[in-house]
Amino acid sequence: MSLRQRFAQLASAAVLSQAIPLLMAPLLARHFGPQAVGHWALFAALAANLATVANLRYEYAVLLPRRTGEAALLLELALWLAGLVGLLSMALGLGLILLPQSMELGGRWSGLSALDPALLALGPVVALAGFQQAMTLWANRLGHFALIGQARVLQQGGLAAAQGVAMLAGWTTAGALVLAQLLSSLLAPVWLQWGGLRLRWRRSRTLIAGQRHVRHLRRVAQQQRQFPLINSPHAFVNAMQETVVLAFIAAWAGAAAAGYYAMMVRLVKAPASLVGGALSEVLLSTLAADWRVGQSLRPHLARSLWVLAGLALPGMLLLMLTGPVLFAWLLGEDWRVSGELARWFAPYVAAHFIAAPLTVAPMVTGRQAGALGFSLLGNVLYIVALGLGLAVGGSLAWALGVVSLLLPLYFAGLLAWIWRGAVPPCPSTPQGVKG
Repeated sequence: MSLRQRFAQLASAAVLSQAIPLLMAPLLARHFGPQAVGHWALFAALAANLATVANLRYEYAVLLPRRTGEAALLLELALWLAGLVGLLSMALGLGLILLPQSMELGGRWSGLSALDPALLALGPVVALAGFQQAMTLWANRLGHFALIGQARVLQQGGLAAAQGVAMLAGWTTAGALVLAQLLSSLLAPVWLQWGGLRLRWRRSRTLIAGQRHVRHLRRVAQQQRQFPLINSPHAFVNAMQETVVLAFIAAWAGAAAAGYYAMMVRLVKAPASLVGGALSEVLLSTLAADWRVGQSLRPHLARSLWVLAGLALPGMLLLMLTGPVLFAWLLGEDWRVSGELARWFAPYVAAHFIAAPLTVAPMVTGRQAGALGFSLLGNVLYIVALGLGLAVGGSLAWALGVVSLLLPLYFAGLLAWIWRGAVPPCPSTPQGVKG
């Protein structure tokens, strides 16, 4: 199956899975209001942050081994780690509930006190996300792209249904949104586990494991140690950016401002999740296969870059010209503020949309240490730019404008670095992935 065919399979499902939350957004905005949406956004950002490293990134290592049995062992390792990180996340949620009032930051970590009972759901949500990620990469390796799409549509449909029930019941708190998220998180892992992957996994695992199972798990963990040691901090730092930013905004301007920002980000980044997410998954498996046989990654990267730029730039212009009107029409007049924020944020969104799918290349080429350095730099620049804008301009819109001025330059440097490393040292000689 070609790159284009794989992308088409995932993208078609992504259209539907992203259309569902987009259709629900106006209803959620009108029913729950900015404050409840802001509180839920803080929970969702924290859960996503932890879920990013739930498997210590071993799920991405599943794509790399030549032997299916080795990949199956890595899958099992990723699943065990997801359960462990889920338990630790549950302890974190309980700790946040018991956090002394003397340690408050803008109302107990910028508004999370409003989620006290619901924070107990943090552990299960993180663990289930980890299970889904691991099984998704296994399905990717096996070429079951239709199954991946089905799982995502099922999850988003379940989330919309649960949110609809909450609205019909008259619930207006962020806790109701957290409960809906928890219930829907069950659907995708179950579908992937029993959708034809379970038997294949167990058969593959036994090819290598035998009666020395634990020893083999340790061996593959050691062989792919760059994922927990380098890629996990990279992913965690990237995910942490959104959590820190939301907490920062909530502390600076209140939960309502965080809600306006969160809803804006959710809608303007939906195309990135739709197109960029599908493309990055397909690219990862394609680039890994090419790199193993010593082929340059530049042709795939160049084609992807042109496609992404052709989609991003018109979207940027649309947001800059019609942002406030568009958000007021879609969500209601009360949410015009989100549209104003989107107008200032548009250049950053476009640059991020272009660059993000291509950042899977360093995982394939063994340049994860450099990718971590770029990630740290990018997150520092984002937070500094946001803080500078708030301090000088005094408004969130001005701060996002500063972000949009500085961060596209960073993404340009990142893409140049990725391009330089996309050629194997000896193209004529088959190469294995470092690690």
